[in-house]
Amino acid sequence: MNSVGTSEDGEESSVPDEEDSFQIITDILSSVQAPKVSELSSRSALLQWAPPNRLSESASNDSQEIDISESDLRYEVLLSDKSKEMKFKSIYSGASLSCRIQDLKPGQEYSVCLQVHLDELQGSATDPTKFITPPCEPDQPQPPKLIHRTKNSLQLKWNTVNDNGSHILHYIVEYDDGKGGDFIEFYKGRGRTHTVQKLQPATTYKFRLSVTNEVGRSPYSDIVGYGTFDNPPTQPSPPTLVESTVQSLHLQWNRRPKDDEFILQMNDPKTKYGHMNVYNGRDNFHICRGLSYFSDYTFRLRARNDDGISPWSEEVTYRTLPDRPTRPSKPVVKGRIHAHSFKLKWEPPSDSGGAEVTRYILEVNSGSGYETVYSGMETEAVCDKLTPGTTYQLRVSCISAGGCSNYSDPCTVTTDAISPGQCAPPRLVGKPKANGITIRWTEPDYNGGAPVLDYEVEMVSPDSSRSIIHKSKETECAVTDLRPGCDYQFLVRAVNRIGPATWSESLKVTSGAAPPAAPEIPALQCKSPFHIYVEWQEPPCNGAPVTEYRLEMSPDVEEDKFYSVYQGPQTNYDVKGLNPFHTYYFRVQAGNNAGFSEFSPVAATITPAAPPATVTNIRSESTPVSITIYWNQPADNGSNITHYNIEIGDKIISTESPINEYTIENLNPDTHYKIKVQAVNEVAPGSFSSTLRTSTLRLPPVAPKLECMGTGHNYLKLKWGEGRNSDYIQYCVEMENPRSREFQCVYKGTALSCKVNKLHETSTYKFRINASNDAEWLPSKNYFVDPIVYQVQLARPKEQTFKQVYRGSETRCTIDGLDAGVEYSARVCPIRITSSSGELPGPYSPVFNFSTAQVEPTAVSKSSPPSTSSPIHIHRSRNLYHSLRQRFPFRQFPDEYRTFVYVVLVMLAGIVISLGIASFL
Repeated sequence: MNSVGTSEDGEESSVPDEEDSFQIITDILSSVQAPKVSELSSRSALLQWAPPNRLSESASNDSQEIDISESDLRYEVLLSDKSKEMKFKSIYSGASLSCRIQDLKPGQEYSVCLQVHLDELQGSATDPTKFITPPCEPDQPQPPKLIHRTKNSLQLKWNTVNDNGSHILHYIVEYDDGKGGDFIEFYKGRGRTHTVQKLQPATTYKFRLSVTNEVGRSPYSDIVGYGTFDNPPTQPSPPTLVESTVQSLHLQWNRRPKDDEFILQMNDPKTKYGHMNVYNGRDNFHICRGLSYFSDYTFRLRARNDDGISPWSEEVTYRTLPDRPTRPSKPVVKGRIHAHSFKLKWEPPSDSGGAEVTRYILEVNSGSGYETVYSGMETEAVCDKLTPGTTYQLRVSCISAGGCSNYSDPCTVTTDAISPGQCAPPRLVGKPKANGITIRWTEPDYNGGAPVLDYEVEMVSPDSSRSIIHKSKETECAVTDLRPGCDYQFLVRAVNRIGPATWSESLKVTSGAAPPAAPEIPALQCKSPFHIYVEWQEPPCNGAPVTEYRLEMSPDVEEDKFYSVYQGPQTNYDVKGLNPFHTYYFRVQAGNNAGFSEFSPVAATITPAAPPATVTNIRSESTPVSITIYWNQPADNGSNITHYNIEIGDKIISTESPINEYTIENLNPDTHYKIKVQAVNEVAPGSFSSTLRTSTLRLPPVAPKLECMGTGHNYLKLKWGEGRNSDYIQYCVEMENPRSREFQCVYKGTALSCKVNKLHETSTYKFRINASNDAEWLPSKNYFVDPIVYQVQLARPKEQTFKQVYRGSETRCTIDGLDAGVEYSARVCPIRITSSSGELPGPYSPVFNFSTAQVEPTAVSKSSPPSTSSPIHIHRSRNLYHSLRQRFPFRQFPDEYRTFVYVVLVMLAGIVISLGIASFL
């Protein structure tokens, strides 16, 4: 039984530390026994071992300190042979309890150890177990090598082989009889060389080798064949010439069956060195390069094989071809150069290449490539039929039996020039103009051998007078200062340094019509502040009738601000849509089929003043008894505005000065008005603005009487009315704070009673109440000067979809068209209006909830269908009633209009009922 010891203070003893646990595991792993060797052969051995001894002891003692499983152990086998001086290497690592070692050396002593691993821990290696592999027969030897041979003997040599643990007794060499028969043993001993005697000449023998030790005989080596020498080759035939060039000779000779290699010698009589080797190899051809042109060379040949060298062949002589000659000297002019011919001469080449020159070739190039103009034996020639003033390049070459030489350096010769050829007649470019034309011509076909310096153009006027109007290198001429509609003739000729050519054929041209002359200054007549009548006179037409006029207008005299207001054949035009009291500038130009004339002088006039423009952007602010309207000042149209007329209903009010706002007093509360504004200046009153429809506000309701209808220890019930709040008046109840003596709001809504909670017992409180029929909110606190507008949104609490019902700068609004007996939620958002960024909305206010009053039962019964109808019909009728009420605010109509609407509705209801009764009948 295991016992647990305790310390003196009664605490349980601690477990062994981590280092002690590692030491215990290491000791257990080191308790393994050395492996055992079995099934030992020359090249393999089987190793077997058992788990560590202490591992089984700890398992049998039920030790709870260390828990090691055999499957977690890993065994590593270390091997070393005698030659490595006990240097072990790992040959196996795994969980098995045995392993087979392969690829051992026979007759070798080995040492093997075992080491046990557990994760990263390992035990000590066991003592080495030594074993010696049994020896075996030697390895297969390499085939014997040939050292020397003669006609009747072959000397062989072979290398030692691995004895595999047993000393070699002797080597056995066998060969066949040279005819492919069975192998015969001819040597058996411990030596590694041997000479085989009494063999047949020119015969191939096959050999093989085996080695014997105390264990047995090795396999035979690979079979190898060696042959004895034969008689040397006989004298070969001399080499033959295949091809001869200027610096090479291509030789070829016959190959016989016994010829292995060839030696070719050449004798150059110029060097006097005798025969020298130029080729030594197995090919039966050779090309001798780097030879002199048109020279004789002597050759001889001998053959060689393993049996010896043949005698030299007979000597043969071959000659290289002659080389092409060097180029002749540069040709030079002999005598005077004429316009159509000249004479050249040159010197023969300095080296003829071994052969005589048979012909000289003279070529000339005038710009289109070289052409042959002479071929012969002479060293001078005459070049004729040439073009005057042309530069020629000439070169000469020579031909011999060796080929054609390179061309000589070119010689440049220029023939004398003459006058240019006749030009083609000039041609017209574009259409003739009234005051000028443009003509163009081409260069002459032949410039006379000298560059054209100028072209001269001669003009024959209508009066037959002649004059040169153009002299330059350009092939185009613009003729100016012509008279419209007249006949002219033009001729052209080219001029070079020799002189001018003959005149070309003439070109006959008739000048065209000119644009009209500029019209005189137009006459202006102001017929109204918005209308100017413009009239002008027809100018001289210059050969073609005037077809149209172009009238331009500008608010400024600057050139780039004129724009066209009329284009047509008339000589007057009414310019309308102008601004009053404004300066306008006009100019006109005439046009015919030749173009438009210059603009006339600019005429200016000022339109008279006109009544003011229409007043726009009318705005209003209302109180219960007054309306203040605002508007933007319109254009005064040249006369200062003196005052404004305000039309409200049938009444017209005139202001005392040109102010932009006016307050209309003494109006009826909650009444609709139509207002129009008219500006007046010294000319006349302007038109009325568009109608502004607005209304005065309702009078604020009277403050109700506040009564206490119930008390408690901490609350008070207040009441200020009876029945229903049909006008949706909003009440605000305030209570005085006993400490600060300031009134604070304790209720705000449309109900007629409220309950004030969280009060102190037996305390006196003061209350006050006010009534309001408009929705109102406090303005937002801002730190900028930009204007602020407010956006009011309304929603039902169940839907929570807010819709905009008001947008303006006021801090109150009236919401019409609400459903009766419905709870609503409202919120307000301030919006900052900036000039750069536009509208910047702020955050919304907290949501304010209120309820509308219920509809009286009598009104519901009249608009409700019979009791047999479904609730869906009742809902639809109620929605129809509220939609009609929203679209047609009957309270805003006068009494006679409301009476008429009621009569129409009753008639429509009677028609519907009669149709329903008829359908049932």
